[in-house]
Amino acid sequence: MRLQLMVPWAGLAILAGCADGRSPSDLMSDADADVDAIHFERAMARYDSARTASPDDAAAHRRYATLATYFMLFPEAVPAWERVLELDPGDAGAWDTYVFTLSGAGVFETDRRYTEKLLRVLPEALRSASRRPDIYDHARHAAQALGSLEAYGGILTERLAASPDDEVVRHQIGSLRIALADLEGGDRGEAVRDSIATALDELASRHEAAASGDAGGDAAPEASILYRLAAGYDMLGSQTEAKRWLERLESAPDRGALADGLRYWRLAIEVQNRLGSSDEGAPEAALELVERGMEAPSLTHRGAWVTLRNQAVLRRALASLPGDAPTPRTVTRMVTVASEPPGPALDPPVAEQLFDAAMDVLAWRFAWEPGGHLEALGSLLYFGVEPRAILEEAVRLEEALRADRPGYLFAGYQGDERESARQLEIDRARILQARALTQLGEIVAAGELLQELATRSRRTSTLGEYGRHLLRTDRPQEALTAFVDAIAFGGSDFRSLAEEAAAATGLSPEAIDETIDRQLTVRRPVVEEERVRRELGARLEREAPDFAIQDQNGVEWRLGDLAGKIVVLKFWATWCGPCLAEFPQFTELLGKYEGDDEVVFLTVATAGSPRDEVARMIEENGYAFPVLFDERGLALDFEIRGYPTTLYLDGTGTIQYKRQGFSPAGYESGVARRIDALRGEVDETG
Repeated sequence: MRLQLMVPWAGLAILAGCADGRSPSDLMSDADADVDAIHFERAMARYDSARTASPDDAAAHRRYATLATYFMLFPEAVPAWERVLELDPGDAGAWDTYVFTLSGAGVFETDRRYTEKLLRVLPEALRSASRRPDIYDHARHAAQALGSLEAYGGILTERLAASPDDEVVRHQIGSLRIALADLEGGDRGEAVRDSIATALDELASRHEAAASGDAGGDAAPEASILYRLAAGYDMLGSQTEAKRWLERLESAPDRGALADGLRYWRLAIEVQNRLGSSDEGAPEAALELVERGMEAPSLTHRGAWVTLRNQAVLRRALASLPGDAPTPRTVTRMVTVASEPPGPALDPPVAEQLFDAAMDVLAWRFAWEPGGHLEALGSLLYFGVEPRAILEEAVRLEEALRADRPGYLFAGYQGDERESARQLEIDRARILQARALTQLGEIVAAGELLQELATRSRRTSTLGEYGRHLLRTDRPQEALTAFVDAIAFGGSDFRSLAEEAAAATGLSPEAIDETIDRQLTVRRPVVEEERVRRELGARLEREAPDFAIQDQNGVEWRLGDLAGKIVVLKFWATWCGPCLAEFPQFTELLGKYEGDDEVVFLTVATAGSPRDEVARMIEENGYAFPVLFDERGLALDFEIRGYPTTLYLDGTGTIQYKRQGFSPAGYESGVARRIDALRGEVDETG
């Protein structure tokens, strides 16, 4: 996977360097202009050429590393940041982003070496950048993933001993105390919160008195004190107090980076609240907040604000429509009418604003929002805005996805999952092309493209869109067949179109539902068999790392001792709602496999799950299955990126199947299918 990411960049760097052979300063100047023009990929290639030609130029390494981080190319960004820090060890901003990059590489590459390195370099990072709050958040998450919160606490204690007046460190120690107390369970967490609240109130009173002249001392507390108060009250949920102190922090002359993270998240939450509001002026208020957010110094933050701006402009466009407007989800996610364009025309100024906002999303290529590019283009097609331009952009998008260029796929997608996501996005880009062709009157070309998609890549979206085309071109019987298959694949949103197609075949209103249900009865088993074939054929073939971990009863489980058995290994967390919702069905499932010596079911509670909370859950529900406690980063070793995740290991200890999330429909049969697919191999290996 790493090679797959690096090869395209190597080609870009060589191309940029060989194209003109200019001096590093000229390359840097052109790259800076590219950044201003939001041509980030080209800028990154030029910065790479400049740093290759001038290895001691810290600015070239820094700007390359910044863009690599923005594109979530963490394995490439890590050595670039390390070179920056070799050249300028005191660069606080570089330390901040370097720690973030190590955290990203550890999480998205599920490589514990990055996470372990983060904790190793943390003491040095804090010596140069203790007033960069984001460092602490990334370090704590890394420590938690490794089960090393105590070690992280030791680093903070050493830092405070070296700098006893550092209020930022004091706040982070308080935050860690709460986390550790919550892991212990009981009333410890509440007691720690009360003690921190008391300390904050005393600190606030002292500085309020100083500000009013009732006591001696500096009437304007330094920024680190204001940060501790703003962040501390925010942590405790005292939002009024947190906002008051944050406002003072933002106006402090020595604020540095202390206010940025707090302000960013507060603004982001406020924007989301506005976007979810039905108030008439909500879209305008959201846009005002977005413009404030766009002033953030972080490139990554600004990329997120571009996406939020597009959402706010879309809300404003919907608010401009007379009568009942469609929902944003209708506009961006699923087309449920056969006409093209599906939605009403927008007033030209509104359409122009929406077009510009969508083009900004494509230009910024913010990979943290997977599918954002496609949703931006889809919203334009819904209203029939500039279909020729959308066609060209969708073609470019498909080409970029086929080349696996950065900025188009979420970094959390890795291996087979990444390839599956890439193919899905390619299909979606081609659907947009077909819809744009339809709006341009090129009906035959659109039909050929949709038919090819529905034949080669049979899924809800491709079948449903092909059905829409067939219905538009007066082929209702064929459209009904396509819609029925789309519904059988899980696309219930196409039911209304199936009814429209059935009516167009001449069926009476009374016969429509009966006909669709009868066809679904026939097609669902066929579609299910097709889905099963795909699922069971998609083997991971990945060797599982060995482990030796105790369960809640003190029994040690070694993966090596389970050779010859099928192992169903479930990773979960106490804070994960779907995980807890799965357990009743999981318990019923275990009853059906009781006495089956070929299959072993194990669950692993993530490092963030308090032992007493796990014990309480087991006792209250009468669960008897083994719960292993991940206190050394086992989730990283098994490349777990979300919860719940279930792995199926064959008799050789090879991971063959991976299922993320929980859906009650077909739960037991799905588990049985995967076990049965491996069961025939047990005798051969055992």
